[in-house]
Amino acid sequence: MSTWVFDTETLPNRTLFCAKNVESGEWFDLWRHEPDAPARLMRFVQQPDATFIGFNSKSFDNVVVAAFCLGRSEIEIKRIADDVITNRVAPWAAMRKFNLRDVITDDIDLIEVAPSFVGLKAYGARMHMPRLQDMPLAHDAMISVEQEPMLLEYCHNDVETTAELLNQLEKEVLLRVEMSRRYGVDMRSKSDSQMAEQAYITSMGLKRKDNEVPKTVRYTPPGFLKFMNAELQALLDRVAEHTFNMNRVTGHVQLPDFLGEQTVKFGTGEYQLGVGGIHSVHDKQVCYVAGDAHIMCDIDAASFYPSIILECGFIPASLGADFVREYRKIYERRLDAKRSGDKTTDATLKISLNGTFGKLASKYSVLYSPDLMLAVTLTGQFTLLMLIEWLEHAGAETLSANTDGIAIRYPRELDETVQRVVSRFGEVSRFAFEFTPYRVLAMKDVNNYIAVKPDRQLKVKGIYAPLSLKKNPTAQVCSDAVGQWLATGTPFEETISAAPFCDFISARNVTGGGVQGGRVKYEKRLGKDDSWSEQPVGIEGGEYLGKVVRWYQSNDPALEPIRYLTNGNKVPKTDGARACMTMLDKVTHPADLDYVWYRKEAIKIAIAVGCSAYLTAEEHALVAPPPKAPRKSKNGTR
Repeated sequence: MSTWVFDTETLPNRTLFCAKNVESGEWFDLWRHEPDAPARLMRFVQQPDATFIGFNSKSFDNVVVAAFCLGRSEIEIKRIADDVITNRVAPWAAMRKFNLRDVITDDIDLIEVAPSFVGLKAYGARMHMPRLQDMPLAHDAMISVEQEPMLLEYCHNDVETTAELLNQLEKEVLLRVEMSRRYGVDMRSKSDSQMAEQAYITSMGLKRKDNEVPKTVRYTPPGFLKFMNAELQALLDRVAEHTFNMNRVTGHVQLPDFLGEQTVKFGTGEYQLGVGGIHSVHDKQVCYVAGDAHIMCDIDAASFYPSIILECGFIPASLGADFVREYRKIYERRLDAKRSGDKTTDATLKISLNGTFGKLASKYSVLYSPDLMLAVTLTGQFTLLMLIEWLEHAGAETLSANTDGIAIRYPRELDETVQRVVSRFGEVSRFAFEFTPYRVLAMKDVNNYIAVKPDRQLKVKGIYAPLSLKKNPTAQVCSDAVGQWLATGTPFEETISAAPFCDFISARNVTGGGVQGGRVKYEKRLGKDDSWSEQPVGIEGGEYLGKVVRWYQSNDPALEPIRYLTNGNKVPKTDGARACMTMLDKVTHPADLDYVWYRKEAIKIAIAVGCSAYLTAEEHALVAPPPKAPRKSKNGTR
């Protein structure tokens, strides 16, 4: 059994295939113009017990490999590749159009397994790969023998990035292997929601079809939903009486203004309702501290959406009661697996449960059920509003609310009362709730916050969360410094000076590519106010960096900001930036690292999460805007 990570490159007079063996590190490189190349590649990709892993390979590379193996010339392969990319021809359609057949019999494409809709270069930045590199040659260039090593090096770099992505997705890939074994269908290249859909196709015998989008849908609240507050009850009644129109093009539910745009003010909070779940809007730039006199905690509904489907009696019109029965079987099997310690079964069945929801709103899915999607989201929102009402009636203050849980604070002497209220609410609603206590909750808003638990461990969400495959690096050391300051009182500069170099890195996608240096080109253009002004339109010269740029903040005053190649505009937060497309040492700090900039950024984050009162006067002074110059009057006096 061998695993090969592979990639291809196509130019008018060159086609290259590169693969690396994950187990041994062995490389296999083959140019189309080498002797007997098609037969050699065919033997290689069809060797027994070999799995080939790529990124976007099922949509592109597999077509290129098929054309290569079946003897097409370089220029023919290039035309096929251009048709796939430029005209967005589906791989099966390209195979049919160009009389090809799939020659790779065992392969995995990581593009759907990975968590975001970004390219391989962006994942390279998120994984701190040593080199970020765009294609070094124009896609239509005719290259010479002397340029082949350049293309080979580039292809190897992409293969290395794919190999590291595979390494970081090992758990997800193994889970897909188990799902494939369990359901007898290859799910190794599918996303979570795609796997959930396939599981129901297999277990229920569902057939793919063109779904009919209903003209309208209605919502019938479950019987337990009742409010003491007259305005909240009136809102629930209005939703129950409303007929929701459907967007016949997208297949999505259209929300009325009284849900989608208006907010709900109740008790100590203000809330936005919508298809995406409840979101509090009163919790911006605020820091809460529990102290000795209060308890502060998250109260989250366990398996909220699956529980709503099972406990509230909703029957999707398109799938009927059979779907709910199958969903319940999976839910109960997962509970059995959790009780017995069967982690593999637990994880696979969790995907079948949670991944389902993403397909309910897709008119292209066999699970398309806009009525069920609406019922689940609205029930979730009104359930949390009802819980908030009960808790505030008991004396708690609602700090935040989001999708499946709320954060509250209450006097310590009310702890037994709050526990009793939540327990009783769980009996009425038939949902289970879990408590997570906090010492500190510092919020930019409901989706971006830093929380400190009683043991001083951190829970960090949104833009401040640790780097992962889901987000680009944004000088992680700054939010880490704020987290340690909140948890242990560690000064910002202490965390910053001790961090590895990679934590200082920022990266972002730059449409059209980024350039550092060079001369900005300007043109006079007519503005909206009918006045002419010079506008940047591009860059001449400078160092081209790529469509994903990576940098750190330098104290070198001579550095130009990174700019968009296509229009000359500045890439945000790149004043004083030094491009860092190659990063061979992830630990050692470069001599020109601007520690002051990173300390200032940490202070700005502390202010953004509501901690201004805890900063020193010197820290405030560091980030205070410079005083405005006095304006001259018309006669020249000040």
